[in-house]
Amino acid sequence: MKKWNGAVMSVIAATLLTASPAWAADKGTQFSKKQEVSTQGVAQATIDKLAELLPYMKQLPVQKMRQNEASDVIVIERKRLENDPSPSMTIYLDKKTGGIQSFEYEAGEADGKELPLDVRKKKADSFLQGLLGKSAEEYQFDSQKSEKLGDLVYQYVVNGILFDERIMLVGVNGNGEVIMLMANGVSSVPASLPKPDEAIPLAQAQKAVIDRMTPAYRLQKDGSGMILTYHVSWSGVLDAKTSQSVETEHAKFYSQPNLSAPLIPVSPQSKALIARNKGEAATLLKNLIGFDTADATFVERSPEEGPNGKVQDYVWKKGNQIAKASVKQGNGQVMELSLEAAKSSVPTQKIALEAAKKTAVEVLQTYLNAETKAVALDSDSHLREDTSYSFTFYGTHNGLPVLNQMYQVTLNKETGKLIGLSGDFSQSANVTYPDPAKIVSREQAAQEYLKNHPLQLMYFSPVIDSKRSVTPLLVYKPVANKDVLEYVDAVSGKSIPSK
Repeated sequence: MKKWNGAVMSVIAATLLTASPAWAADKGTQFSKKQEVSTQGVAQATIDKLAELLPYMKQLPVQKMRQNEASDVIVIERKRLENDPSPSMTIYLDKKTGGIQSFEYEAGEADGKELPLDVRKKKADSFLQGLLGKSAEEYQFDSQKSEKLGDLVYQYVVNGILFDERIMLVGVNGNGEVIMLMANGVSSVPASLPKPDEAIPLAQAQKAVIDRMTPAYRLQKDGSGMILTYHVSWSGVLDAKTSQSVETEHAKFYSQPNLSAPLIPVSPQSKALIARNKGEAATLLKNLIGFDTADATFVERSPEEGPNGKVQDYVWKKGNQIAKASVKQGNGQVMELSLEAAKSSVPTQKIALEAAKKTAVEVLQTYLNAETKAVALDSDSHLREDTSYSFTFYGTHNGLPVLNQMYQVTLNKETGKLIGLSGDFSQSANVTYPDPAKIVSREQAAQEYLKNHPLQLMYFSPVIDSKRSVTPLLVYKPVANKDVLEYVDAVSGKSIPSK
């Protein structure tokens, strides 16, 4: 069983699900004293149930229960002795229901051995049967993901279809003890769900993938030259009723850009973006970002080696704001300007998306070189931030996106003002690009992609503005494949190994 800390466990789950973790509590929930006492009683019943299933809990008699009005979780700590940090157990319960979200047991000693997967599965099956009763039958063991993570992965199934956000992750140590559980998607399932027969046929969904196969230039894995590839332009999720890409913040977990929108013509002004010293960096931050360094604290930074040479960061702090200008050492070419707040709140009102997009293009074309006639926009990039619109653009060549020519323009979602600009705006060096006339068809590329990433029908709850949809959708999602990349060589029509 792998050893994870809490932060790593959350990252693993988010990566595994390509979704925002469902156990991330909505902030601001208020509980009365009466509700708190009632929930504590249910919570204790859950703890007692766990103690029946986990004998080592009897060796941890000291218990503390914590809950906060601003959080939707109850935290329980169990120890052997009051002042002895190990062994110990931390349990997280849902404040609304008293149901378990996760727990982890720290034995305080190294666990050098690992039981075979089938043995650990039997232990995990028995535990879940005791914890969930007949409901345990609704969770389906996923051997592939279990092999990948080293812990036991169970996915929730309803109407014979996987429910994407619902999973149990169980850890079993070398002694056969269940020492970790993460329960994602513990909220109740809506009574009314789309029926499987409402989905378009698989062949129609596959046709939608063909239509979304996008040719693009990118660097070879070793950085030695340019290649032409095909990837699917979507959020990573296809609506099984409409065959459209699902608009959702889950797109942040899909590694390829959504380049389904037409190219955007630009009128480059080739204006230099240079800061040869601290003073020029401060001037740029004031003129472009609106951050005055006069009454801010300068943070000394040493140059750091980057992919294209050494980069110097000029950083200032003022209140809860941090302003930064990153420049190439030597020629002073600015790689990034940014203004961040230590604590950002989601705006109550926001400027229109199309207006923000227009502003972003106007900012970008000011610094693009004259050779650039059009840029490609990642249509889903604006969904990846809560408090800002962050648009990702790509330069083009032969009318195709060049993925290593990436630019990012970030605007405050409430005011529309520029708070971030990044990219390499220097003149591009001589680069040899493969001839787009010699690539395989979309159909051939899609056939190869789908062979390694077959579509799977499942239930899925989109997230917009950090809010999960109450009503799940019926969607098609590709099966993950750790052996090949998410794109296909456009010249050979073959998949590219991930290693």
